[in-house]
Amino acid sequence: MKSVYMDMGETLVSFKPRYHYPVYLKLRQMGFQVTERNVFRAISKQLGARHFPDQDGLSKIDFRELMVSLGLVPREEVVREMEKLNLLSNSFELFPDSIDFLKHVKSLGAKVIMVTNATSSFNRIVKSLGLEAFLDGIVASCEVGVMKPHPRIFRKAIEVGGEGVFIGDIYEVDYLGATRAGLTPILIDRENFYDDISATKVRDLLEAKNLVEEMLKE
Repeated sequence: MKSVYMDMGETLVSFKPRYHYPVYLKLRQMGFQVTERNVFRAISKQLGARHFPDQDGLSKIDFRELMVSLGLVPREEVVREMEKLNLLSNSFELFPDSIDFLKHVKSLGAKVIMVTNATSSFNRIVKSLGLEAFLDGIVASCEVGVMKPHPRIFRKAIEVGGEGVFIGDIYEVDYLGATRAGLTPILIDRENFYDDISATKVRDLLEAKNLVEEMLKE
């Protein structure tokens, strides 16, 4: 193996609030007894089933389907309120472990390639956070025309970096997509939302350092 493929959001970059959080908050405000974990998992399953972005580079959540998957009655007035939500945050920062991890990977002589489901704003985010210095390539859904877990976006990345390790935070999107593409996946589960999933998991990128180093030697 010679490359480390990285998701952007919630792997290297922390968005405030996270994509699922406005949905969770709205449901709680409307009196629904849901947990943040279950809302995240329900949205993640939808994201894992959608391969093609709309005009902004991502796909829309089907809130009727989401409510049913949460065991809720999808009343029209609730769905309409959910559809008004803005799920994309303009507030972002690097996780404290991101730069240390990237420096470590580069010290091993490996390429680092970002593979992200993102809008066209990803370039601004990458530049403003100083990530360009560590990246050997970026493959973004808004440019490729398909989203993870579609194999095409992974194949596009593999053309740049060859065999390698993939690290991402959504099991249905990153872990399964990378597995199907022939990459070795690592699930970063910072909030322990995937406590019931049997997978190669880490809680943060500090924990991932030794694991990635071992994998690159194989």
